[in-house]
Amino acid sequence: MRHGRCLPFRPHAVRPSKALVLRQVDCFANGAGGPRCARPRRAGFTLLELLIALTIMSMAMTVVVATFVATLKGWQKGSALLDELHHGDFVMEQLVSALRSTAFFPNAPEKYGFWLEDDAGGRYPTDFISFVTSGTAFLPTDSLLANGLHRLEFTIADNDDGDPAVSIRAVPHLMNPEDFEGEPWFVSTTVKGFECRTYNMEDEDWEYDWEDTNAVPSLVEVTLYMDPLEGDTEPVVLSRVVEIPVAPVVANAVQFREDDAEDEAIAEQDREAGEAAERGELGLDQGQGGGGAGLGEPVMVPVISQ
Repeated sequence: MRHGRCLPFRPHAVRPSKALVLRQVDCFANGAGGPRCARPRRAGFTLLELLIALTIMSMAMTVVVATFVATLKGWQKGSALLDELHHGDFVMEQLVSALRSTAFFPNAPEKYGFWLEDDAGGRYPTDFISFVTSGTAFLPTDSLLANGLHRLEFTIADNDDGDPAVSIRAVPHLMNPEDFEGEPWFVSTTVKGFECRTYNMEDEDWEYDWEDTNAVPSLVEVTLYMDPLEGDTEPVVLSRVVEIPVAPVVANAVQFREDDAEDEAIAEQDREAGEAAERGELGLDQGQGGGGAGLGEPVMVPVISQ
């Protein structure tokens, strides 16, 4: 009877999957059997691959950091240079403004002359200039000298901390600077040196001194020196050629006065010669005694060419 009978178990009725068969074959081919061979392999990196990856990443980080540091140093150097140029431009513009406002009157040249002292003994030149100006450059807003003419003294000197700085001193223009008790004030510690040259029109060359202290040069060259930036050896230099407008006018005025004096001297000699001729002082004997006119000793009369 079919009813109540148990069918026998047939192992071939359950067919294994193809993937399982391939794994078992691979395991037995490699000489490893057992149930563990049926587990799939896990993917990963070898030690050599990790070392290569770390080396490449280290090289990339080194390049990135070096680029960042170089950019940061360049930015800091540029900022320092801009700061020095800012201070130097301020001092230069003030000095140029004062020079272009130079005043000079020929009736008292010793009071309005341009003075220059050359000093190139230190690391940077520290020349000294003094001139009369009508501008307000370098002067405090509450200074009484800002409303008129004054003599301005510009040089480089040590401040209270012992650091070289731009030194400014203003003196009443008709007063002897040695008798004035006013103390100088310091404008900038960034500018460490100052040099001034004057142009000789006759020799057509620049000179480091100015001997005619009762006159004003027509052209001056002013140069400011600042410390070099980190890593540089040459100082930061600002130079400017300044034309003093009052100098050519004064020269023409002095020449005009000399021509007038020469014309007046010639006219005076002509008048004296005419008066002498009228008085008979040119050696002519005007007496009629003794039967005729006589001649005295000849007198040399200068001939004046105009």
